[in-house]
Amino acid sequence: MLMRSADPIGNPGDDGTGILLGQSVGGAAIHMDQGFVSLPFYAPESLLKGIFVNERGQRFINEDGYHGRTGWHALQQAGERIFLLVDNAAYAPPPEFTRIGIAAAGESWNEVEQELGMPEGSLSATVQSYNRYAAQGCDPAFHKAAKWLKPLDEPPFVALDCRIDYAFYPHFTLGGLDTLPSGQVVNEMREPVPGLFAAGRTACGLPRWGAGYSSGLSLADATFFGRQAGRHAAANALKSPSNTD
Repeated sequence: MLMRSADPIGNPGDDGTGILLGQSVGGAAIHMDQGFVSLPFYAPESLLKGIFVNERGQRFINEDGYHGRTGWHALQQAGERIFLLVDNAAYAPPPEFTRIGIAAAGESWNEVEQELGMPEGSLSATVQSYNRYAAQGCDPAFHKAAKWLKPLDEPPFVALDCRIDYAFYPHFTLGGLDTLPSGQVVNEMREPVPGLFAAGRTACGLPRWGAGYSSGLSLADATFFGRQAGRHAAANALKSPSNTD
């Protein structure tokens, strides 16, 4: 995962040293291309009634999901321009820290489409389809909950600018040393490396893929598997021939 924004999050000592140390004695590192990325566009909650589109005017996600899932899917789109479309009824200024401003506005979605320089009919067709189903209380494309479904039909219309290279996309890396449930680090053949244990973000535990990450998962992963690793490391030390107790 490549991020050019300057919004990495984590602890001061999270520099990969633990992973490198494990690799230096034969531990295998996996899923090192994965990471968590968020687009915290809400609150205000009224913005959930808008729709996200990529630079081709195509919708790509349900807007009422976890913000980490929104950010991850935004990065999977071609190009770097991502927009949140809202009408006058749904619009409210996003928090200043998000760096999400207005990219285009108009009295019709055709005007917004033209101002954004999108292919003719692309964005307006997306909104037309969404509005038709939203009026019926359904979203067959992405299954957004009925609570957040509302036709975007009250001008003026706005495209909020969620550019990947400018808006606030906090992120951190996933991946790490491959381990057994006991916390034992394994090599590339998945054979335990004698005496080596890891947990938390040094290991590749439960949070393996950015698309499936949710808040708090790293904490739960560290506490549960950290306890497992500690128990097994202590048991391993007691069994060691060098232990004279």
